[in-house]
Parts: sequence; structure tokens; C-alpha cells
Amino acid sequence: MSAAGVRKAVAIAVEVLTAVTVLSLIVLVMLGHIALAVVDGRSMEPTLQPGDLVVVVRKISLEDVSVGDVVVYRRGGTLIIHRVIRVEGDTLITKGDNNLLHDPPVRFQAVLGKVLELGDSPLKVPLVGYLTLFLRYATTSFTSLPSFGSLDRVSRYSSNPTPVPSLQAA
Repeated sequence: MSAAGVRKAVAIAVEVLTAVTVLSLIVLVMLGHIALAVVDGRSMEPTLQPGDLVVVVRKISLEDVSVGDVVVYRRGGTLIIHRVIRVEGDTLITKGDNNLLHDPPVRFQAVLGKVLELGDSPLKVPLVGYLTLFLRYATTSFTSLPSFGSLDRVSRYSSNPTPVPSLQAA
């Protein structure tokens, strides 16, 4: 096979793999097993940046969570995405990678899921979420567009692929 033929075969394989991955994600979102969310805040830097799109595995048990995992939990009306630094019974102690202090204890019942990891790093698609953040803020008011230092409220967590919820990294 010529070099051009090999390149064409590789290109077709990549396209097929991409299509299968996207379709699989859509099916898993529709079934409620995963959710897609956008990071909105800086507390998880450098691991997660504002605008990162992350995949959240929703159907987990306490046994699925261990130290080092990045979880999503609800505190009041806000969704937080932080790393587990300790597990004490059915309570998690979490902390943003960029924060000095840990968060107040989180009961496992408040955990909505954990971020899917590839190796030891959260699976993310950088910058994709900026479009969602821009549209969210633009529909409310151009004066409330996020700035680099802003920490804004989080939209409702949903398994629907649109709109993609954002996660407060506080």
C-alpha cells in the first residue's frame, strides 16, 4: 500500500472512531449515565480552566469515589467541582486545586457524579464551553459577561446535552 493509501486509511479510521465516540456520548447522556458540564471558575486551575467541557459520570456509589477523584456536588443552589482529599464514612472532604483551604464536609447524597478521567487526569475539552458561557451571559445581560476574576452562579445540573451546565469552581 502506498503512503497516500495509508494516510487515507488512517483518516477514515479517525473519522469512524470520532463518529462512534460522539454517538456513544449522546446515547449515554440521553440515558442519564453521564452529563456534560462547563467549568465556570478558577479554583481547579491548573487542572481545569474556565470554559473546559468535562464529562461527569452520574450513576456512582460511595465505593466508586476515592481520594484524588474530581467530583461534582450541590451546595445550596450552586454546583461545585472539586477534588476529594479525604473520605470519612459517607462524608467527603474536598478542595479546589487552586484553593488554600478545603471545603466544608460534603455528604455523599449531595454528590451528583465524578469527572471521567483518562489516566490520572480529568477528561476535558478545553475552550469548548466558552460558547455556552457566552450565550448564557449574553441572554441575561451583556453587562454581566464573565470576567477573569468573576465567580458566577451555576445553571441547573441536567443530563440534557443543551444547554450544558456550568460548574462553579469556587
